[in-house]
Amino acid sequence: MRDLHSALKTNVVDNFQEGGIRYKVVRLQYGRDDYTDSIHANPSSYTLSGLQTPDILSFLGFKRGGCAFHDGECFVKEIPLGFNAKEFAKSFKIAYELFLEASRNLDKCGIFFNQPEGSSFFNHRPPWNKRYPVYRPGGNGHIAPISEKKKASEDDFFRFVFSWISGAEDKGWTIHYRAKHMPLPPEFSAALDFLGGFSIFNECPEFDFESCWWRFIPFDEDERDIWRDNAEIAHRYFDAHAEHFSSGLKQLLAAHAELQKHGISFLEVREPIRPLPEKLFVKRESAIPRAEPTSPFSFDVAISYATSEKELAEALAKQVREAGFEVFYDGFYPEQLWGKDLASFFDRIYRKESKFCVMFISNQYAQRMWTTYERRSAQARAIEEKGNEYILPIRIDNTDLDGLPPTIGYLSIVKFTIDEIAQLLIKKLRSQ
Repeated sequence: MRDLHSALKTNVVDNFQEGGIRYKVVRLQYGRDDYTDSIHANPSSYTLSGLQTPDILSFLGFKRGGCAFHDGECFVKEIPLGFNAKEFAKSFKIAYELFLEASRNLDKCGIFFNQPEGSSFFNHRPPWNKRYPVYRPGGNGHIAPISEKKKASEDDFFRFVFSWISGAEDKGWTIHYRAKHMPLPPEFSAALDFLGGFSIFNECPEFDFESCWWRFIPFDEDERDIWRDNAEIAHRYFDAHAEHFSSGLKQLLAAHAELQKHGISFLEVREPIRPLPEKLFVKRESAIPRAEPTSPFSFDVAISYATSEKELAEALAKQVREAGFEVFYDGFYPEQLWGKDLASFFDRIYRKESKFCVMFISNQYAQRMWTTYERRSAQARAIEEKGNEYILPIRIDNTDLDGLPPTIGYLSIVKFTIDEIAQLLIKKLRSQ
């Protein structure tokens, strides 16, 4: 790594403050045509406990050291030419707040963030490097002479099982995790790697021998009091999962998505980081067997709707999927959307990856931000189709939608029930 504090010529090209951090963008010239830009962050505000902004900077690959451009030390990172430092600083502020919320939720589950810096930067001390222990048993957390399921819980996204194992070298509790909507995106695995302590077991008996993620809490007895151990703590951690685990994980992945807008993240995603993976989702098995797909599209139909039409959209999506077609309805893929740059993701869905787009047109649809993104992408695709069918409108009311020609045929929810519309759509898809 080059010295980002000295060169043949240095020039401070920007100097601003955002979210309690003073930033300076410095251009360093090492030769006639050899330039490097760097961003120097000097935090000035801190909390009394918990994650600090220096911790997040460290997660993002900023290096702490003496700074020639700030008074004292700073955190510095090389950035590409043209990097929008002010927008990054705004995203960093948002991500830090998301980290704090994620920490509050995951702490209750016994899952703690390491703190490479803590408050040491503000106290002019060496990095704190506080690391919470990761318990990795000698076995696989499942197989033991005694293995007993104690209890189970779930939320909208995950199922959790709490079991006790003993009788061998390992003695303690295993928490088993399985998502309700599989498969999960690579960002999810990267988030678990970042948190630490999670392992995969391919044939978990708690989930009908499907795979699970698991964490282990070893039994810990107080040598000074034979009546005291950590059983109450372990149970409390598990009981908190139903309310706090998904919230914490979702906030962590939202922080990743916010920072990834600038090509920076704390996650090591196992696939190359790009706007979207080549394959959006692994295909599920259809209710009706289908021939090997030859279509270039991932989905037969994508459904675009406002929250006010969610019930109608879900009913339509379920019936079309049950008929054996691939449907993009965001309610089918809740966890897969965590950690995504949704603006780019939805553009890909509605502009490239779907054979048809169903729009539920209403006053709310015309006003909402995300439906506007979806509509613009769908309309761009419709222009590319040069008159071929793509947008299939369903009118909820008489709202005039900008960019949608009044000559396009539509179905009205006033004249047709959603079941009738579903059957018409299925018939159309089968005729293609």
